[in-house]
Amino acid sequence: MKILVRYLFKELASPLVIGLGFLFLLLFVMQFLRGADVLLGSAVTAGDMGRVIFYLTPHFIVMALPIAFLLCLLLGLGRLSEDRELIALQALGVGHLQLLLLPLALAAVLGALMLAFSFSAEPWGLTAVKGVVNDVIKKNVAGDVKPGVFYEDLTHLTVYAEEVDERERRWTHVLIHDDQEPSAPKILLAREAHVNPSAPGEALKLALTNGDIHLANRSTADYTVIFFERGEITAGVEESIYRKNRFRSPKDELTPSELLQAAEAAKAEGSDPRPFLMAYHWRFGQALTPISFALIGAPLAMGWRQSRGRAYLLTIFGYVAYYVISKMFENLGSQGRIPLLLAGQLHNVLFAAIGSWALFRVIRAGTVR
Repeated sequence: MKILVRYLFKELASPLVIGLGFLFLLLFVMQFLRGADVLLGSAVTAGDMGRVIFYLTPHFIVMALPIAFLLCLLLGLGRLSEDRELIALQALGVGHLQLLLLPLALAAVLGALMLAFSFSAEPWGLTAVKGVVNDVIKKNVAGDVKPGVFYEDLTHLTVYAEEVDERERRWTHVLIHDDQEPSAPKILLAREAHVNPSAPGEALKLALTNGDIHLANRSTADYTVIFFERGEITAGVEESIYRKNRFRSPKDELTPSELLQAAEAAKAEGSDPRPFLMAYHWRFGQALTPISFALIGAPLAMGWRQSRGRAYLLTIFGYVAYYVISKMFENLGSQGRIPLLLAGQLHNVLFAAIGSWALFRVIRAGTVR
């Protein structure tokens, strides 16, 4: 029996690792394309990219593990079926239920790993990556300002610089229009402006040298000019960050306990707590995904001879169907049409039922087709 377990594990481990690596790369490329305007900015460094990849790794692993596991079942067990090795094992007295034990054990391990990630590493990584991207957006401001071109991406500020030194993050002969107070807009003229590096979470600041401030009041005819040698202005990048930052999903950034706290807070404020509670139950349903995939993937692989092309197609079709059904139940739960606990697990129950029926058909047939 130990030899059989080692042999089956070897058949499943290789496509699992390769599939996980491929899906991780695919998910990162898709996320990278969503935020390409930020991640390809002028101030992005290799260290910034490394931090983004590191912080997104738990999230990508949680997303990719179920798909990679289903693929490894269809490829690994399908290869045994295609080469008639399952028939040989049946001739030696190894039944279908015995073959199912290792996929179920592996699914339980993967589900526990996903649950552990969803409680700690995934929310932590998503929160951290949002901060990294916010800081990258702020750093890009210095490099995005071009000489002789009005820059309007900052909130309530329009910046014009005659000369730009990107290396030193310094602008020369600068004009800044500030309309944070619409009734009293300001125009700042400065000989030089230097973009001060901001610590994580701090606002972006511009240090101005040798200039003057022109103040006008639209309700009166007053006009004031103030001269200064040194000054500092805070650049409003919050709205720009919110608009550009594609790496944000508030519910995914919360741990299960924080989701429950958010639901209690929403209830106390008179808001609907169901979206937070649905996200809470969804986490546990997501952790059971490998088990439902084991119950449906193993019978499919054992019951029919699988070519690689068919395995890929079944994996894609199976995951798309699973995702659509789970989202449908999630929406029904969020709307209060079905209980939240049931909405978080019903897709797993449905796939497990279909898999159990398929396994019954395979056992009843007795041999691999």
